[in-house]
Amino acid sequence: MNLLGRLKNDWFDRANNLGLSYSTIVVFILLSLAATMTEIFGIGIFLPVFQFIRLGGDLDLLISDSVLWQTIYDVFNYFSIKPSLGGLLLISFFFFSSRQLFTYIRLIYNSTITQKLVQKQRNYIFSRYIEADTSYHDSVPVGNLVNIITTEVSAAVTGIMAPMGLAVYIIMLAGYLGVLFLLSWKMTLVSTIILLLVARIPSAWIKMSAKTGRSLVSSNILMSEFLVGRLQSPRLVRLAGTEIAEKNEFQQLTQTQRKHLVYSSVLQSKTEVTMEPFVIGLSLLFLYFSYSVLLFEIEVIGLYLVIAMRLMPLSKSIILQWQSVQRLMGSIEIIESKLEKMKKMIEKDNGTELLSQLKQSVLFDKVSYRYPGSEKLALKGVSIEFKTNKMTAIVGPSGSGKSTLIDLIPRLRLPVGGVVKIDGESISKYKLKSLRQFISYAPQSPQIFNGTVKSHILYGKNDATYEEIQDAVCLSGAKEFIDQLPSGLDTVVGENALKLSGGQRQRLDLARALVRKAKILILDEPTSNLDAESEEAFRRVLLKIRQETKTTIIIVAHHLASIADADQIVVLNKGVVESIGIHANLLYEKGWYSKAWKTQGLTNSN
Repeated sequence: MNLLGRLKNDWFDRANNLGLSYSTIVVFILLSLAATMTEIFGIGIFLPVFQFIRLGGDLDLLISDSVLWQTIYDVFNYFSIKPSLGGLLLISFFFFSSRQLFTYIRLIYNSTITQKLVQKQRNYIFSRYIEADTSYHDSVPVGNLVNIITTEVSAAVTGIMAPMGLAVYIIMLAGYLGVLFLLSWKMTLVSTIILLLVARIPSAWIKMSAKTGRSLVSSNILMSEFLVGRLQSPRLVRLAGTEIAEKNEFQQLTQTQRKHLVYSSVLQSKTEVTMEPFVIGLSLLFLYFSYSVLLFEIEVIGLYLVIAMRLMPLSKSIILQWQSVQRLMGSIEIIESKLEKMKKMIEKDNGTELLSQLKQSVLFDKVSYRYPGSEKLALKGVSIEFKTNKMTAIVGPSGSGKSTLIDLIPRLRLPVGGVVKIDGESISKYKLKSLRQFISYAPQSPQIFNGTVKSHILYGKNDATYEEIQDAVCLSGAKEFIDQLPSGLDTVVGENALKLSGGQRQRLDLARALVRKAKILILDEPTSNLDAESEEAFRRVLLKIRQETKTTIIIVAHHLASIADADQIVVLNKGVVESIGIHANLLYEKGWYSKAWKTQGLTNSN
């Protein structure tokens, strides 16, 4: 009972948590039973076949000599058929064929379930990652998650399915031992005890397999994290002159990975080669005693040996399958750990109302924010009012909290103090989806996925009409360069659109944000990577957006010239609001803004 309880806790619950239903397990076991029983009957038929051959087909003698033959005769007679060697062989062939059919169905069923579980877990982990809050995204390297989804999920599902294969082998072993028990219970009892003792030999290697499996998972994660980081930055590596160092580090990672894989194979090979001599020895020992001491009939000896030789690969498979379960335990554990953490980090939506309009402003009322695990406040008592249909620029030195501040508007982060309000109501009362539909966002570095110009724009609104796309393209200032592309909107730009200039990428991404026609447009340092000409072009585009749309624009800026004509400029410094005003007033105050304006080589004029 204790073993069954452990089995339920250690596997049934885990399997169910990873999507393997109890009904699936039952179907799998029934198919295995059917395959095992038909194989046992197929092999069992050889006993009357050998007897038939030994007694020359004398039915009277066979019936008088064996209760089994009386049953066989009655079955044949029921169908008005005379027992014959050909008939017995056909029956054996039928059972073996049936066994192959059930095995085929089981294998296809196993493959189908395995791939469904892999797909389900990959989809589930990706969904949970997307649903997790921003602090979780901050803490998890992308390479870590890529390895989990592409490698460890497959290994974990294989590990979860492995005990079902183990159950198949155990069912077959039990069936064969049952037949052997009928042939000679004494020899079978002795053989079973010896097999159990032999099975203890690889226990140390199996434990080491579990440890090696966990080490392999760790090396896989390090490999993926390294690759994702370096493959995105080949220019940096070459221009920094670190090619040799990066190659050496990668070689060390591949070497570590290889060592774990080879050691895992060594452990498995040790288990595999150890079992066979003992099983063969048992078979030969039985042959000697059954003939010399027990005086068994030749057909009994022959059948016993046939089954005993089937037990050799079967016993080895049971041990190897269990070793495989232990080796893959590291993958199962890392998946469970990730899912458990993601469940705890799912973004909470406590809003109950729908946001339908923005009339007056977005207000920060004494808002403070602290990053998880940090003792220092990133924002301290910030109070700002972003008025509707106006442009507010947020400026300040690096690390002053500008990007953190704009993350609080769509509730990507939650304040630890104060409140963010829309038209006097806390944004926490609104459902997240409703709130975020009011916001369009363009990051500092446009994130353009592999695809066409049109597909990227549609990422802002997937059901946008052709007219809406054209309006966004024109308003963003992207129409001129898009019309010059080989296929216009249908031109494939590739990942990160590296063939486009920085200004073109920025305008393309702005078109994506504008096609949404959201009430609030947030731009996070849109000109930081642009040259002077592109920056000036962007400033003109921004002016056009202000004139032609009723949009509340919030722009985080590093280059002050692009926001000098903003309706309101907020200076953040060390997490606090240093000053708020228009360009001319901030120059007069002689604070950070005035110093930064001079540092950037600008004159005191608009």
